Amino acid sequence: MEYQPSNNSSWVWRRICRVKQIIAAGYVDGVLDVQHTGYTPAGCYEWLKGAGVTVQWFRAVWNDWVVPKHQFMGWLFAHGALRINDKLLLYGLDIDDKCYLCGKAAKCMDHVFFGCSYSKQHIMEWCVDRQGSKLQKGVQAAVGMGAIYHVWHQRNCSENDCVLMVPKRVAELIIAEIGLRVRRRDEKDLTIGDKDWLKTMNLL
Repeated sequence: MEYQPSNNSSWVWRRICRVKQIIAAGYVDGVLDVQHTGYTPAGCYEWLKGAGVTVQWFRAVWNDWVVPKHQFMGWLFAHGALRINDKLLLYGLDIDDKCYLCGKAAKCMDHVFFGCSYSKQHIMEWCVDRQGSKLQKGVQAAVGMGAIYHVWHQRNCSENDCVLMVPKRVAELIIAEIGLRVRRRDEKDLTIGDKDWLKTMNLL
């Protein structure tokens, strides 16, 4: 526990040793004090992570119905980490401030996903006002995350390849992807009401 890495040690090794020192501070008489049962990887991780705050978007992004690649994009969106024009301009890049989806002069994330006429053509309507059973809310959130993914993908296609898919086709792709995820589930876990709802949404 007293070991200290030398100055010429690698960055990775120094980081590992730093975590080791943090963990060492939690031990009292050979027992990790915060657990009272000794060391376990899960308990140590929870202790290192600390008490966090559950954000509002957590259940929308991290639920079982969301396609993994959509989850990652939704996570970036929730953190405001997508490189929209206004962010790129901060880096000093010489770019056009127009929206690559509708062609109007708007460059912020709110416009791309909620104000743009392209996105508003029934693509982004799933992202708000989720209602229904737990399953229905989860599936609606999944479609919302799919909409974020595909709107961003179309924005990049328009910028890089000058190709833009019509909104109706994008909506069909989203439904197809979420429907595939739904159909992989065991129908025994679905109530009659949920089955009927999924069928009306062309997801089952």
